[in-house]
Amino acid sequence: MKQYKAAGLNALDVYVPWNLHEPRKGVFDFGDGNTSQFSSFLNITRFLTMAREEDLLVIFRPGPYICGEWEFGGLPSWLLHDQPMFFRSSYRPYEERAEIFLLELLKQVKDFQFFTDGGQTGGPIIMTQIENEFGNYGYSDYPRDKDHLRFLKSVLRAGGIESLLFTSDTPSLTADWGNVDYELMTANFKWKSKSELERIKELRPNAPVLVSEFWPGWFDHWFEEGHNTLSEPDFREILNNIFTANASVNFYMFHGGTNFGFMNGANILGFGGMEVPPVYVPDVTSYDYDAPLTESGQYSPKYYTTKEMIAAYDPLYSLMDHMDPPPVSAPVTYDPVELTEVYSYKDLLDRVDPGLIERHQKPVSMEQLEVNQGNGQSYGYIVYRKSVDLSPGTTIKIRGHIRDLLQVMVNGEMISEPILSAGHLLSRFGSWAIRDSEFVVPEGVTCSPCLLELMVENLGRANFGVPHTFNQMKGIWEGDILVDNVVVDGWEHIPLQLTGQMIQSIQDWKMNSENSVLGPKLLRGTLTVEGEPRDTFFDYDCSTCQNWKHGAVFVNGFNVGRYHQAGPQKSLYIPGPLLQTGENEIVVFEQYSGESVARFTDTPNYGELVNGQQ
Repeated sequence: MKQYKAAGLNALDVYVPWNLHEPRKGVFDFGDGNTSQFSSFLNITRFLTMAREEDLLVIFRPGPYICGEWEFGGLPSWLLHDQPMFFRSSYRPYEERAEIFLLELLKQVKDFQFFTDGGQTGGPIIMTQIENEFGNYGYSDYPRDKDHLRFLKSVLRAGGIESLLFTSDTPSLTADWGNVDYELMTANFKWKSKSELERIKELRPNAPVLVSEFWPGWFDHWFEEGHNTLSEPDFREILNNIFTANASVNFYMFHGGTNFGFMNGANILGFGGMEVPPVYVPDVTSYDYDAPLTESGQYSPKYYTTKEMIAAYDPLYSLMDHMDPPPVSAPVTYDPVELTEVYSYKDLLDRVDPGLIERHQKPVSMEQLEVNQGNGQSYGYIVYRKSVDLSPGTTIKIRGHIRDLLQVMVNGEMISEPILSAGHLLSRFGSWAIRDSEFVVPEGVTCSPCLLELMVENLGRANFGVPHTFNQMKGIWEGDILVDNVVVDGWEHIPLQLTGQMIQSIQDWKMNSENSVLGPKLLRGTLTVEGEPRDTFFDYDCSTCQNWKHGAVFVNGFNVGRYHQAGPQKSLYIPGPLLQTGENEIVVFEQYSGESVARFTDTPNYGELVNGQQ
């Protein structure tokens, strides 16, 4: 917050993720619920208090849908447990749960408003958003469900929100289709800034202009060729156009940060319901966004450009005192860590409570399971298990699409090929991009019966799209599984949620061997930190790091996120506060291969830089 203040900013913009604050139906966490590794970050009242202490105002964006390249756009996956479900609509079962969440949230924040007619005043919240980019939630120019927006507006008012309400969309794409009752309409854009500003003035000629999202960079997807950026000259030109139009601006993002854990979102390629292969594209772990502040909080040239231009355009700037940007410690390269212990895929499955394993005649999605007190499985992996006869040439066919990434395991060993490139997405079995995909059992596999296990990874639910794309359950559920063209029913469903708590409970680690079996495994070692812990990056791009193919890294039980050799990202951010002076547990869940040493670097690698095109 001090870095924001030093740049000349006077307000923070904050999304509230429903799926963290209500991870199970009726179970709320505002910092003291211990519901996930994120619990300590969920104290919204402390956050608002800190903003007030730093003399920063707050633009409050409570959702219930937030987008944000966050898993499912902030929606909780348990909404998928009961079918049918129609998201972001007037469908009553959805609105009932959205209202319950919003009213619980508003109890926490209503006394932090800048102005109320009879309650607390002097808080930081000056405006509150109704939903998010609702104009995009539909097809072509067909009318949007504005009754739903009016419902959300009524809930905000009933919950005590008296502040200015607003909506946000890109004016040239969706006009005012996502606005309701002429509440303040704001603009989101990067390119074509002049025409976007002209368009919003046409739509609302007598209203103040706020660019609620100026995108100073962009996000990345796994399997893309490079890291999306916006050059400093382009950034400067767009910001100048905004200021010249006498508009206010919010930078989305000023600091992007990281999609820790399994909380990255995804996108559907295409627009307005027209889709382009491979259609579904998951976001990378880093949310650096090429923002003015980097993923690790370092100052980029755009930070100083922002500071300079605010000083030049803000008529009140010279009347106030301004602090210097506070110093930020640079990341460091820690010594390599020998991963001396291993925990096999078979051992991992054996740790799953037998009471959580379900048997279904037809394969169902992870969300349809009864785990987590009947809320279904939200994140991680699901394994479909069945004893069948296999021999070289046997075919395994999965009707529909796999959601999202599948590995074929026979008697605890992987027999399918890894998916490591964009080309593999369209050609190799196990990819979500192939419909009715078929696998041929290779030579050397003969058993009667074989223990066949199909391990499917949820790579993150899409956070943006049109109505039909939000019914996105994970696993195998779109059709039957066939062996040699015969439908096979009666599958065990094993929820492998792979939490830090689960990993830290393991006591019976084995000694690691260079000859460990290919396929999923946990690898563990100890990082010793001397002095004050500093930020660092897990390096999987160095010459001796290439066997880190795909998986996730846990630091002292905290899942810092996924890695994948497909890139473009080739390093994984580890914040210093996750480390401690002395010994630190480093655990890598590698799905394909693995190394015996974990290496670290002080320099992030987001892939080849690509400046966005107009």
